[in-house]
Amino acid sequence: MGLIIGLGLSTGWSCSNEGQSQTSGGRNRGRDVIAPVAVSVVASQDLARRVTLAGPVEPIRIVEVNSRTAGSINTVRVVEGDRVRSGQRLAELDARETEAQLGRARAVHYNAETAFRRSEQLAASGIVTNAELEQARASYETARSDVTLWETRLDFTRILAPTGGMVTAKYVEAGSAVSTNQRLFDIADDTLLVIRVQMSELDVVHVRRGDTVQIELDAYPGSQFDGTVRRIFPSATAQTRLVPVEVALAPTSGDRAPRVGFLARVHFSIERRRDVLAVPASALGAGASGTFVYLVEADTLIRRFITTGLTSEGMVEVAAGLEGGELVVTSPQLNLQPGAQVRVSGNTETPSEIDSIGSATGLR
Repeated sequence: MGLIIGLGLSTGWSCSNEGQSQTSGGRNRGRDVIAPVAVSVVASQDLARRVTLAGPVEPIRIVEVNSRTAGSINTVRVVEGDRVRSGQRLAELDARETEAQLGRARAVHYNAETAFRRSEQLAASGIVTNAELEQARASYETARSDVTLWETRLDFTRILAPTGGMVTAKYVEAGSAVSTNQRLFDIADDTLLVIRVQMSELDVVHVRRGDTVQIELDAYPGSQFDGTVRRIFPSATAQTRLVPVEVALAPTSGDRAPRVGFLARVHFSIERRRDVLAVPASALGAGASGTFVYLVEADTLIRRFITTGLTSEGMVEVAAGLEGGELVVTSPQLNLQPGAQVRVSGNTETPSEIDSIGSATGLR
């Protein structure tokens, strides 16, 4: 809570009794100057250091769809942005020659199988020798293998989606000539969206898998999304000495759902401190002997040296030197002096709080 007090600053000359003033040249002299200052109650709270890192929203994986054979693209069935299911046909190569070879192989296979079955019957009657039977069997097996070969090559002319997701890139058009293993499409498996950020080794040691984080997207100002630390890479990159951390976005639907490529800002709360004494950073002063604050005790300003800890969003942990319920001055420390007399100002937005504190501390 914030309170306003008045600080009595002593002038360089003696003051007259209350209600009297010394005058010279028509101007008042010798009166105390009252300067309002704000105070805050030392209280326990939870603190955490906040680290914000930016990175793009990415799918959990991107699958490259490559051509399994050389040929000419006959038909392209999808474009960027289309959603596909696993096994869906994306494109087709010109398969006329392959289909003709398959038909020929099936005919040869039929003749070879017929000859082999006949040889089996004749061999049972002793009309053909075992060598002739084995030769017929070999011809039949070869013909069957040729059918399998051309069926496989025909299957290679059909470009199928290896996984479900969204088509993010298309590199060919109908009529394009492609070679074996040429990249044709990219499919993003967006069943899970992640953000991969680079974190300092000084911060990553405080992060654990499963930690919850808050995420903001530049595309939707003011919106917040939940996330979870999914993976912390085992080592830092050699060039930057930063450790990659992967954050998974919680599933979201609707018009403001995250999309692949959006810039995200991930807020990590690390070095958590629970139920510790804290004061506003504006209450701290620095001197040759260390960090100090000004306290209001009874009607007097007291300087107290303290030991500080974690700083978080304008609040500073007090490791030693203060107790809960004490009042610290949060106004600028320029004119504050130990031993100065103070009084509670009436200009405050929380008079009930000031009255209760005044009763406890003797400030009236």
